[in-house]
Amino acid sequence: MTVDRDSTAWIHPTTLFDAGASIGFCSCIGHGANTDEPVRIASGVRIGAFCLIEAGAQLGERVSVDHYCRIARGVRVGAGTRVLYRAQIFDDVTIGKNCIIAGELVDRTVVGDNITFQGNTAHLHADATADWDETEEPSPVIKSGSVVGVGAILIGGITIGPRAYVAAGEKVTCDVPEGMVLKGGELRPLSDFRGMIKVREV
Repeated sequence: MTVDRDSTAWIHPTTLFDAGASIGFCSCIGHGANTDEPVRIASGVRIGAFCLIEAGAQLGERVSVDHYCRIARGVRVGAGTRVLYRAQIFDDVTIGKNCIIAGELVDRTVVGDNITFQGNTAHLHADATADWDETEEPSPVIKSGSVVGVGAILIGGITIGPRAYVAAGEKVTCDVPEGMVLKGGELRPLSDFRGMIKVREV
């Protein structure tokens, strides 16, 4: 095992590394390690400066995490995925392979392979009297090959895709089916846009 780490980085001793990982300035790996599951970092992972990787997170081969990101407890990130500057990924989120992730993913969101995500997800919060820490509401599911634009917000237990496109700034409270585009509050087939809007390949 070889880990290229800045001397200011803090790494919990239970953290498991494969070869060739890199940890940046003032990052914290294994925060809150009061569980039996250590952080697992596969080969070729690059973690930038001022990142927080919490206990139980798993980063697959060649994952790249830009500066100032948070990857919370129990998150799984697939091989080749890039987590962009200041992204926030909360507890038990699952992210597939070869994704581009920005913005914020709320607890238990499921993201498939080959996703571009630049928005936010949120729970419905239908019962404001429920205990914040104990309530587990349904989270969005984003299926493989889909794109979610900058500033779009996906609310509740909805499903996007596969190979769907959500335009920047959309507020989404319903499913977006396979091969559809949500733009200006309207659903239209991807074929209507004659190649001007593209999704990712699955």
